[in-house]
Amino acid sequence: MTKIEEIKNKGLDIEWNMTIPADKINVILNKKYQELSQNIKVPGFRPGKVPIAIIKKRYSKSVMSEILDNLINDNLREVLLEKKIRPSVQPTVNVKSYEEGKDLSLNVLIQKMPDIKKIDLSEIKIEKSILQVSDADIQNTLDDIAKNHERFLPIKNKRAAKNGDLILFDYEGKIDGKTFDKNTGKDETVVLGSNKYIPGYEEQMVGLNINEEKSITVTFPSDYRETNIAGKKANFHLKIKDIQERVKNVPIDNQLAKELGEENLDVLKDKVNEKIQKDFKTLSNLKMRREATEILLKNNFEMPSKMLEQEINFLKSQSQEKKNEKDVSEIAKRRVKLGIIISSISDDNKINVEDSDLTKAVVEEAQKYPGKEKEVVEFYKSNPQMMSNLRGIALEEKVMNFIVNSCKKIEKKCTMDQLFDSEFLKTEKSMIKKKEKDK
Repeated sequence: MTKIEEIKNKGLDIEWNMTIPADKINVILNKKYQELSQNIKVPGFRPGKVPIAIIKKRYSKSVMSEILDNLINDNLREVLLEKKIRPSVQPTVNVKSYEEGKDLSLNVLIQKMPDIKKIDLSEIKIEKSILQVSDADIQNTLDDIAKNHERFLPIKNKRAAKNGDLILFDYEGKIDGKTFDKNTGKDETVVLGSNKYIPGYEEQMVGLNINEEKSITVTFPSDYRETNIAGKKANFHLKIKDIQERVKNVPIDNQLAKELGEENLDVLKDKVNEKIQKDFKTLSNLKMRREATEILLKNNFEMPSKMLEQEINFLKSQSQEKKNEKDVSEIAKRRVKLGIIISSISDDNKINVEDSDLTKAVVEEAQKYPGKEKEVVEFYKSNPQMMSNLRGIALEEKVMNFIVNSCKKIEKKCTMDQLFDSEFLKTEKSMIKKKEKDK
């Protein structure tokens, strides 16, 4: 039987001297040697008749390493389960002494997970925003749609092409005087300045007139999708067939609705209303999650220093920029603390990730890569570590939904603008302001 001598047990830190008896080790070693003697081919001996002494002489080092690793892990796992200890990180194990035929003596350092008092989620109060859609909300959205809608009309007075114009043209390209795959195009269209074509292509079309022809030289990017022409210079002969200019003030009417694929303006307004409702719900749920998170983070308990250290190192490895040590430490502390709370709530309420949850998580991840869904699914299937990471994300999502659903909701009516005034949606509000500024 494995013997445990407790050297230290203070706070979250535990230190043991652990002894695994020789007879327990010998049983496993002898079994492994017997298996090898049956399967290993040694010159001068019939299969299955190789003496154990020869097997030990040839393979003892590799067998010993494998057996001891597995034996230590299995025995440590058993003891931890028996004593109901949950390590926060992988325990540190140092072999103090071992010779074949003798006891294995180990020193084990463990930092356990903190004990958290069970959280009564029903006592947590969070604000649930109820949307009041006004005509102004719908009108503002329609104004944005019209403002960003691209409608082009033939130029009234003949002039040269400029950025923002829609160009109809033919082209023929050659590299070193030779044609290449997909080197010609008829009735192609491009909005100058859209960067649809390779660098330098659209810029050289600016200033051309209808029916004008021009030869331009461009270089394909080194990472171009067609590897056989990547990085090469090409000459293109262009013929401009038509120039249309963008309509500056697109009216909000049935024509706009039809150009957007809707039957008429009333249907477009209904769709806008639905979109506002959907976006509001998503943001409202996000706000509730963040509010509940801040309340949960007020719980105080001892933090596992090793866990915190690992998270700090992880955050540093993920960032290309050198960040302030204090900021990194604070982010790590929040993440570790929330992770421990989520784990505790998961255990207390027996929340587990089912196969259906994992499948949903894989599908959602695959949908982020349109056209490559099958490859993403296969990637996760063939990478157990990545699937394990996704399982952790799926559990966190499930627990956070459980938390929000369990909290007491205080309903408050508000508009979309008022929702964005919440301190919990500062990031999203600043992102919208940045987009508007960029436009």
